[in-house]
Amino acid sequence: MKLKLKPGMARRPRQVVHKLASAVRRKINLQKARHRSTPAREANGPPEALLGLRRLVANPRRFGGFVSGPALAAAITAEIDPAAGPVLELGPGTGVFTRALIARGVPESNLILVEADHLLAARLRTAFPQALVLAHKAASVTEDMLQGRSPAAVVSGLPLLNFPSREVESIVATAFGFCTPDAALYQFTYGPKCPVREEIMARLGLSAHRTARVWRNVPPASVYCITRN
Repeated sequence: MKLKLKPGMARRPRQVVHKLASAVRRKINLQKARHRSTPAREANGPPEALLGLRRLVANPRRFGGFVSGPALAAAITAEIDPAAGPVLELGPGTGVFTRALIARGVPESNLILVEADHLLAARLRTAFPQALVLAHKAASVTEDMLQGRSPAAVVSGLPLLNFPSREVESIVATAFGFCTPDAALYQFTYGPKCPVREEIMARLGLSAHRTARVWRNVPPASVYCITRN
C-alpha cells in the first residue's frame, strides 16, 4: 500500500492518520473482495497487518502501533537491559515493539503485554504464547494481574497525545506503581516534546529526557525516557 504525503504533512500527525485511514479502508475492501470465497481463511482471523489496519480504522485516536516502524521500535527498546527483569509493554498492538524487545534478548516469558483491544490481545496470545497478555486498559491493571512480577522497565506504544490529561496521569502512575525503584518508562511521541505534561511529572515525582529522534519513521517520532526523581 503506497501513501503519498504532501510536503510538511509529516509534521501534522493527525492529518497523516486521517489520510492513512482512508487508504486503509480501500485496502480492507479489496482484501474482503479477494477472500470472500474462502471462509476457512477468515476463520483463522485476518493477516496481522490487515488486523492492524482494521483496528486503526475502528479507533485511530487510540491505536498508534500501526505507524510505528522498525526504526522506532529499535530506538524505543535500545536502552532495555534484557537481564534486568520483566518488561511491561503498554499498548503493544500487533507486536512491533514486542518483537524488537525479543530481538534485543528479552525472554518472551519476561514480557507483560497490556492491550485493551480484545482482538489484538487474542492475536498477541497466539504470537507470543509464553508472554503474559492482559486484555485491559493500561490504567485498570492491578498488581494481582501481574502474578507477582515487578517490571524493571516499561515500553509504551500508547499515543498519549490523543489521551485526556487525567488518563495520561493515571496510566503513568499505575505503571510506576508496579515497577522496581530504578525502572524507566520509554514513551514515543510525534509531537515536539514529551507527551506527559510537566505538571503531571511534578505531581508524580518524575523527570524525562529525550533519548532518540527517529526521522526514518513516518511521521518522524521522538523517544523519551521517564524516570523517578
